[in-house]
Amino acid sequence: MFLKTARWFKSILSNYPKKHIYIVLGCLPLFISILFLSNLDLKSKFYEGSLKSKILLKEVGANKKLVEKYISTSLRETIIRPNDSLFSILEKLRVNKENILKLINSKNSHHFSDIKIGETISIRINDLNNEVIYLRYIKDYKSGIEATLIEGEYKITPYELETEKQKIFKKVIIKDSLYSSGLKAGIPDSVIMDLVYIFGWDLDFVHDIRPGDAFSLIYEEIYVEGIKQIDGDILIAEFINKGKVHTALRFKLSSGLSEYFNLLGRNVKKAFLRSPVKFSYVSSKYNLRRKHPILHKIRAHTGVDYAARKGTPVRATGEGTVSYVGLKGGYGNLVEIKHSEDYSTRYAHLNSFHPNIKMGKKVGQSSVIGYVGNTGMATGSHLHYEFHVNGKHTDPLRVIFPNAKPINSIEKERFLAHSNKLFKELRNYQSFLY
Repeated sequence: MFLKTARWFKSILSNYPKKHIYIVLGCLPLFISILFLSNLDLKSKFYEGSLKSKILLKEVGANKKLVEKYISTSLRETIIRPNDSLFSILEKLRVNKENILKLINSKNSHHFSDIKIGETISIRINDLNNEVIYLRYIKDYKSGIEATLIEGEYKITPYELETEKQKIFKKVIIKDSLYSSGLKAGIPDSVIMDLVYIFGWDLDFVHDIRPGDAFSLIYEEIYVEGIKQIDGDILIAEFINKGKVHTALRFKLSSGLSEYFNLLGRNVKKAFLRSPVKFSYVSSKYNLRRKHPILHKIRAHTGVDYAARKGTPVRATGEGTVSYVGLKGGYGNLVEIKHSEDYSTRYAHLNSFHPNIKMGKKVGQSSVIGYVGNTGMATGSHLHYEFHVNGKHTDPLRVIFPNAKPINSIEKERFLAHSNKLFKELRNYQSFLY
């Protein structure tokens, strides 16, 4: 049987190409090796052991950073409330009293003496002994005071985080209202309010704005450690109202203050605001031959009525001194402000007065003086606003207001260089993106 099998195998090999025979014989050892290794447990005991092993704290006691990874800690924070002190705050955060006393008695702890209501204190605490490892008092988005436990003692220092500013360009064509169109374009509420403030001396946003008006602006976003914290200032803005172009840009004066000017250096700020009520509407204009809605006879309407909800804040359109506050016939609750020898304003039908408004009290432009109501001879909630020039009634919507101080001659050259640069940047954005 064996001889017969051998002769059969020999006859096959004699008829098979020698080249193929050599290839089969050469691969045979490799095939045997694969069969052998497939039956082995290839798991590395050393690797498996290293994954399962635990590092003990005593083994790394000299390496503080490594130890801290294995200490159980938690983050606790609170908002500062009236009558809070650092001691009472840390007590509320469950820090042990000995540790509180140690922190308060540390060098430079006086930095925590002027903590403000509404601000935040944040601590990283050791859960094993309720000891503060790190404390941060946050004054604002970029600064505050921090205390760090280093070798058993607290190092207390003020901190100032690095900030980055990113310029944002937006262009909006108004379709319904300035406010809603701005929000739809992704402009933050605070930036829209700044825009209204900047152009509030030249434009009455109550009734001047029309669908089809447009505005462009460049403003800043403030980042701290790569995270956006707040919306910054408007650097330049252009507003097209009824075909007329209004431009304003921010410029830092040598005094350190920043104000807005037009391209020629004239201050956009005027002695008076156009409107004493934000985002209301004119329900009755200045009209010397208007029929009175209650008396039903011709009686001059010597001011402008702004319809608004009861309780809406009313602001002084210019700085001055309160010359009258109280009830006055058909005016109802009235505030009168004398701004200069030439100018005075009246605010009537108020529901109530601001607590700080008293006879002889000085008020600033935009200061809240009272709240919309319907006292006196009024058919509904609104503000009756009068503007007097040299003791005579004048239409508040038509009067030309005096300007604030322009750029002085010393700073004119620096201002023009700054304004040209910003204006070119605005035009580049406009042409590139739209």
